[in-house]
Amino acid sequence: MATQSVTDRIIEDARKEAQEILSKYEQEAKSIADDFATRSAARSEQIEKEIRERRDAEIMRAVSQQKLALNMKRTAHRQSLIRGIVDEAMSTLPGHKDYLAFIQDLSMESGENQGELLLSKADFARYRGDLEKFLRRKGLKMEIAADAGIKGGVVIKHGTTSYIGSLDIITELLSDSMAIAISGILG
Repeated sequence: MATQSVTDRIIEDARKEAQEILSKYEQEAKSIADDFATRSAARSEQIEKEIRERRDAEIMRAVSQQKLALNMKRTAHRQSLIRGIVDEAMSTLPGHKDYLAFIQDLSMESGENQGELLLSKADFARYRGDLEKFLRRKGLKMEIAADAGIKGGVVIKHGTTSYIGSLDIITELLSDSMAIAISGILG
């Protein structure tokens, strides 16, 4: 019996020790699980934050792209309207009562006193005689010719120098100036 009692005691001590070891490892496992849960929650929170930041950045990028596209459309439309207004105004210019004076002023502004004065076909047919008289009166030795490539105004050529006062150029310059002025006003 004494052997039995010693054996029972050894077994009991072994059970206690095993229970203590098991309890220690259970606490260690719980600590590891708690640490993992904490780290996992922190990592999940970090991932969610990154997702929100990326989503917000993508939204801002998409909004910026849409805003840029809208601004480009608005600018193109504005330029189209300006071009239409200037083109319409320029198309009425040759019929204006002071158009001959306008052509004469353009001829004088060139600073040339000889060369070739080019007019549109319509202006050539309409104003050739008046311009020849004007040029003689001013002492300018220019030969007047028609050029199908211009809508109105004048082009003066003397050697390698050209003075371009055509309605095409004036239209472009006015369109550019108006676009700048209107953009400044409208913002």
